[in-house]
Amino acid sequence: MRRIAYVVAQYPVASQTFVHAEIAALRRLGFDVQVVTFQRGSDQIRFGAGEDGVPLVPVHVGREGAAAVLRGFDHLHAHFADFGVRALAGLAAEAGRPFSFTAHAYDIFRRDAAVRLDEWAAVAGSVKRVVTISRFHRDFIRDRGVPAAKIVVIPNAAALAKLMADAPPAPRALRRVLAVGRPVPKKGFAVLVAAWARARVHVPELELDIIGGEGLVVNPPPGLRLWPMCDWEQGMEAMRRADVVVAPCVVAPDGDMDGIPTVLAEAGALRRPVIASRLSGIPDLVADGVNGLLVPPGDVNALAMALVRLAQRPAELTRLGDAGPVLAAPHDADVVARRLASEAFAA
Repeated sequence: MRRIAYVVAQYPVASQTFVHAEIAALRRLGFDVQVVTFQRGSDQIRFGAGEDGVPLVPVHVGREGAAAVLRGFDHLHAHFADFGVRALAGLAAEAGRPFSFTAHAYDIFRRDAAVRLDEWAAVAGSVKRVVTISRFHRDFIRDRGVPAAKIVVIPNAAALAKLMADAPPAPRALRRVLAVGRPVPKKGFAVLVAAWARARVHVPELELDIIGGEGLVVNPPPGLRLWPMCDWEQGMEAMRRADVVVAPCVVAPDGDMDGIPTVLAEAGALRRPVIASRLSGIPDLVADGVNGLLVPPGDVNALAMALVRLAQRPAELTRLGDAGPVLAAPHDADVVARRLASEAFAA
């Protein structure tokens, strides 16, 4: 049995469902996966019901002495390129173990955090694999000097199998719109609120819920509900009730942008049609006119028109929802775990 250490800055983190989903799936495959973290997260975080939703207890907390612990593992993996380059690479060299990391979004796009060209050059020879989540990301990293042979595209993991098994029928009419995400500029929630207001001129019954949008609008008008972040199960229940899930992502002023929001894969698994920005890696998951609609990022009018279109074309709404599970399937944690095992962690 191969021993894999997931070396992360903090664990568990509520928004990093993909990290826990990978770990749980790898353990189901028979790998001995443990977490080595510099900072332990809240004991209250859960990633769903059942044993697989309970975070692991880290085997080591803190940077001091971590290399000695890591010598007991066969392979080391991290999430986020900045941590992989600036922390794990050195620890792996000290421990004498092969390592890999997954590059996501802020860690390669946000100007104050992104891995620099000289850092990519320094790590390109020693890293076993740079895993990243889309073709857009692959090309971005390759253009920074990492050999193409060392880059593998494996999407974010999500616990989709049970969602697919318990998914409700695809919607037959559009009334409730849902967005889910952290309250940060790149999520584009202000664009969605403006588009929803414009769409309501044509579809007065349209309602909008934003989980993570609390405080976004002072005195929200009727039909607009802004919620704080919630746990994973509550988010999935809200998604089951939605008729469309929107990811109105934009490029933030600091250069940050989303990779592929996990909520889009979860929506597809639940047969919820999606509307998303044509940005970054999103087109790898959302095929325009197949399982959702793509709109230019930041374009209020285009997003409003997409909402009106699906409200006026219920048959298309249903068809897009029914196609969701097929396109979301590569994000299923068990699929991702098998690919990681063979393409990133293999001896």
